[in-house]
Parts: sequence; structure tokens; C-alpha cells
Amino acid sequence: MTRFSALLLLALALTIPGAARAEHGACPSSVKTGNESDARQQYLYAQALDAGACGFKVDKKEAERWYRKAAQRGDMLAEYELAETFFAGDGFPTDYPEAKKWYLKAAAQGHGRSQLRLGFLYAEKHFKGLKVDYAEAEKWFTKAAEQNAGDAQFRLGNFYINFKRPPDYARGILWLRKAAEGGNRTAMFDLGRLQLSGTGMPRDANAGIGWIKKSAEAGTLQAQQTLAQIYAEGKEAPKDAAESLKWILRIADAPAAAPFYLVRAGDIFFDGWESIPKNYPAARKYYERAAWRGDAHALERLALIYKEGLGVEKDERKAKEYEIKAKK
Repeated sequence: MTRFSALLLLALALTIPGAARAEHGACPSSVKTGNESDARQQYLYAQALDAGACGFKVDKKEAERWYRKAAQRGDMLAEYELAETFFAGDGFPTDYPEAKKWYLKAAAQGHGRSQLRLGFLYAEKHFKGLKVDYAEAEKWFTKAAEQNAGDAQFRLGNFYINFKRPPDYARGILWLRKAAEGGNRTAMFDLGRLQLSGTGMPRDANAGIGWIKKSAEAGTLQAQQTLAQIYAEGKEAPKDAAESLKWILRIADAPAAAPFYLVRAGDIFFDGWESIPKNYPAARKYYERAAWRGDAHALERLALIYKEGLGVEKDERKAKEYEIKAKK
């Protein structure tokens, strides 16, 4: 199994939405000056300043000051938001030790997303000023997963397989399955790959492909790429050009599709493939998108399409333009 999911830990950690921030609809009722002593109102005031809500302008520095006031009074959500400020560097330099201090306070009160953040801080090597401690990472991921905070079930499963040494596949698969059954598309993909390869569990190609399909339908690019390859090669499942093309087009039709898949789709329609007939207009559509990104092969094919009049009227001028661009 590759470390695809493991490498996502840090990137995805930076995008976990704060549970507290769902409360921006609540406005402070009384906080106007620094004399207010109600921690809840201090927290709500900080939220309003942080988001520019409730008629207040965005003021990150002032928001941090009020989060700190509320956090010092033991407000769990304020502790979490203060930690988030230093974790993400939102208006301030990142300070992981300071973030960890406040996450620990919120986590001790049972805040699941703080527990999840602590799992990252202990598991990853990227956090300046902190040391890796897998035992602590496991503890906090487990606490977060047990209350299904964010995507903690997936993260814990991923931890057991990609970080634990030796890997604990039994526990990893247990939590990946919980996450997949709960709708986590990355967990679906990882669980499918494990079943497909027979890693940590008996090999079951049908079940594995089933999970990969669920992930692909949910929009996971690597799952879509995997299915395109599976049905093109005919190893884990019967070869099926139409099914392979279906997933290639799902990838190629995305707004930011990579030129490789645009060209692959174009080539299939230009040359025909197995049961797929030639379709020059469809080929041109994908080649044009790849050509716009500077792909030389797509430019060459467009030159040929216009030179030979394949699905379009012959146009020597356009053909020449594409030939020149292809040689640059």
C-alpha cells in the first residue's frame, strides 16, 4: 500500500473546519469593552471579530485577545479557537507549541476536534518546535475517533496502517471500515485497495472494486484513475473498454483535468479502442483543452484534424497554426 493517505495527513489537517465556527449566527449580547467578565460573551465577541459578523469588522488581533480572555476562563471553544489561530497562522505567525498548549486544554474537556488536532501534532514531523510521539498520537486519535469527531475514524485507521510500526492492520482496517461506512470517501478508497491487494485481510477483488467505485462516485480522483486502469488492463476485473472510458471521461471532464487525461480521452476517440468507435468531434474537444495547456501531442493531432478535414471542414491555415505551436 502506498503512503498516499499518510501524505494527506498534514494537508488535510489544515482544512478541518472548526466545530465552533458553525456558531457564527450567535452574536454577543453584552460585550463592548474589556470590562466584560462573562467567558461565553467574550468568546462570542471574539467570533464576531474573527469573522466580521454581527456588524463588526474583521479584526484578527482583537479577536485573538478576546479568545484568550475567554480561554483563560476555561471556555472550551475559546481554547480550541485560540489554538486554531496559532496552528493555522491566521493573522499571526504559526506557533505549534502554543497551539498544542490550548488544544490540550480543550481536549481535556472532551473537545473532539482538539483531540484530532493533537493526533496530527504528535504524529507528523512537520510541526516546528514539537517532537513526534506515536503513543500520544494514537491516544488522541483514538479519543477523537471514539466520538467520531471530524474524520478522526479515517485518520486513526490510516495511522495504524501507515505510521504504526509494525503496521496494525486489524485495528487499521476496523477504523477504515467504520469511516468508509460512515461516508468517508478516502477511507472507501483505502479499504478498497487493501481488499483488492489482500493486504491485512483476505483478498476480495469484487469487494475491493466495490469500495473503490463508491469512492470514485464520491469524486476521489485516485479512485477514478484506479478504475480506469483496472478496466483497461483486465487483471483484477474483466477488461471493459467502455467502463474504462467512462472513468477516463469522468476525470477528463473535470474543469481542472490534467493534460494527460485530456489527451488520453482524445486519443481513444481519434483512434478508436476495442469497442469504442472513432469520434473525431469528441477527440477534437479534448485535444483543444489539452492544447490550450500547451500539450504538443494534442497540437499535432489538431493540426492533422484540420489538415485532413477529420470531422470538420479542411482548414490549412488552422492546421499550420497548430503545427507551428506544436514545434515550439
